[in-house]
Amino acid sequence: MDTSQLQQILHHQADGVLTLSLNRPEKRNAITTRMIGELLWSLEQCAADDAVRAVVIRGAGKGFCPGDDLGGMGDLPAGFADILQHAPTHASLQACLRELGKPTIAAIHGYAFGVGLDLAMACDFRVAEDDARLQDQRVMERGMHALTGCAWFQPRALGITRAMEFLILGQPYTGREAADAGMVTFHADANRFDTAVQELALKLASAPTKAIGLMKRQIYTGLNMSHQEFMEFATPLAQEVQIKDRAEGINAFLEKRPAKFTGQ
Repeated sequence: MDTSQLQQILHHQADGVLTLSLNRPEKRNAITTRMIGELLWSLEQCAADDAVRAVVIRGAGKGFCPGDDLGGMGDLPAGFADILQHAPTHASLQACLRELGKPTIAAIHGYAFGVGLDLAMACDFRVAEDDARLQDQRVMERGMHALTGCAWFQPRALGITRAMEFLILGQPYTGREAADAGMVTFHADANRFDTAVQELALKLASAPTKAIGLMKRQIYTGLNMSHQEFMEFATPLAQEVQIKDRAEGINAFLEKRPAKFTGQ
């Protein structure tokens, strides 16, 4: 399989940044089983590609993603089952994003609802357009007790009180409000949104990629550990992962010049 076979994901790579665009604008980018499979395949390919040093996930057309396609998720196409090492589910996609040794950015414009927002929350950074609408209506309007990560992500981002309001009452946030609440990393007005996403992506793509991957691993693994458990886990990582960019960073400091990282 190659990128020419992707139907529901647009794949663009330049300057160390891989942009994956959800590409069902006629359905507002509602997620299907095929879309999950194509995202998983793309992320698995970039994990082994040293030319990719940052990943952006965004939506084509007027918005990011309204959630699953409730009209029909569809089947996994022939060929994917042999390529993917695990079933194409939301859990496996979120795990893939968390375990990827490269930084990921969700670029949120328009709307991000339900499991579409869960996808964004699984990314390391989120940039939202000021007037974007972020909401989880599944409990109050659909009678769903969503099992796709929202009840894990949102209390950690918002705190218990706001998470209850957001997930049970369905309180909507604009992109600006979501940034103020801690759900979103940065916000930008519509005229600067694409530029803000690109600036962050290029900054991360020029950074020490392996060091970022190691820090991600410590942050996400340590969320449910005591301090002692974390220190016992984290200390051996310095020996397990060799980071060549570390020497460049130290030399650049001593030589009073900007560091030039290779991502290794």
